Amino acid sequence: MKEWKEIKTQEDIEELYDAYGGFHDGCLIHAVFQSGTSVDEKLTMCFGNAEEYTLRVTFERQWRPKTLEMNFIGLRQFHLVGAEDNYPPDLFEAYITFAEGLLPGEPKRLIVWSDVPFDPKNLHNGIEEPSDTYIIANRLQWRLAE
Repeated sequence: MKEWKEIKTQEDIEELYDAYGGFHDGCLIHAVFQSGTSVDEKLTMCFGNAEEYTLRVTFERQWRPKTLEMNFIGLRQFHLVGAEDNYPPDLFEAYITFAEGLLPGEPKRLIVWSDVPFDPKNLHNGIEEPSDTYIIANRLQWRLAE
């Protein structure tokens, strides 16, 4: 398995797009969330810090390289769209950008991944079709799984 690469700059985003064909003909196949929160042997709630909120997402596509893993660290929000009538779940492309001023405090800049371009300052999470999948986090790492 290859080493994780971290997205820190626009050039890093472009490197990911180039390596994975802009997510064209891809689909999200797997997502695993961890909060860092647990209950110990004395039944005491132990809370994780922001960096322990992680979401690992796996994509596959109809091209090589086929499989991509993305690790969102310091997860802030995840909106996953499930089955939709008359709308297939495949990706034509994906959008990754940096957003500032979404939350008070640190970090000032968050990273946003979405399946369509959208403004993260105007989020709408109602149940409607079609809808958008997006992920907002403090940091993003990625690696090709092949």
